[in-house]
Amino acid sequence: MRASSFINGLTNKRNYSSQKLLKSGTGRVITSCESSDNCARSLSQGGSLPKFASDETCSILKSRGLQHRFKNWKELRKHKLTASNFAGAIGFWPRQRVQLWLEKLGAIEPFCGNLATCWSNIKEEEALERYKLITGNSVMFPEFQVYRGNPEDEWIAASPDGLVDGMVYDLPSQGVLEIKCPFFSGDMSMASPWKHIPVHYIPQAQGLMEITGRDWMDFYVWTPKGSSLFRLHHDAEYWDIMKMALSDFWWDHVHPARELCSNAVITNPLIELRSFRPARRHGLCSYIVYESKRIVNDARLLMHEVHGKLQR
Repeated sequence: MRASSFINGLTNKRNYSSQKLLKSGTGRVITSCESSDNCARSLSQGGSLPKFASDETCSILKSRGLQHRFKNWKELRKHKLTASNFAGAIGFWPRQRVQLWLEKLGAIEPFCGNLATCWSNIKEEEALERYKLITGNSVMFPEFQVYRGNPEDEWIAASPDGLVDGMVYDLPSQGVLEIKCPFFSGDMSMASPWKHIPVHYIPQAQGLMEITGRDWMDFYVWTPKGSSLFRLHHDAEYWDIMKMALSDFWWDHVHPARELCSNAVITNPLIELRSFRPARRHGLCSYIVYESKRIVNDARLLMHEVHGKLQR
């Protein structure tokens, strides 16, 4: 059975490497790999920026039944760089870096959702209950988290799935929970709990631990056929390096371009603000990817189950 049947009539499937956009005025769907180049072409010819999926599709995707049960923080996220965007801001997906920049300027509409996010929103509560059953942990649901390391860092934020407190050798132990409900392009016959954490989730994971002030993360992957649980630990050196790349993206590209936008009418941001347009990758991207792979290799697979049976 294909999971996409739970939302009839939606075709706006998107992951971070293959987002679909609707080219303004034509109705032709283009991928995000085309989006940045098409933006430049369209603007240079006097056209308009591409828009995300139609208002009708977005209206369905925004319907109450398809939203997260408590993380309705779209407005709070709009003017922050949140943990889920850290990999994009660094350049893990080169073409996405310019797109994220345009989103933060307000030049294009932010992502409104798709089948994969709707699936995750609907299934996360079931996944949470499974996690609590397996671990015996109690989970607290925090508010939207803004980084408090320094007043100048309040542009950094995160929306954790939960906080976990425990005791280890009679000492307090504090963790953060991240839940993933992979969509498998809607084909649940292909569903299988991951045996390794995808590398591109490491910036988000390390960011969540730093922003929430937690020592470790339970990274829980739920599918209809089973689940897996990984334990990650906070890496202060990794965060320091990553924060340099994130700060450059924000202060060298987003912030000055926003300042100009607030003081002048900007119609062609890719042209008029080209001096602030970020490169496809940050200079530290290769190193951060390398370190992310190390963290993936160091992560402990605490549990891997298929149809309720533990796997070796």
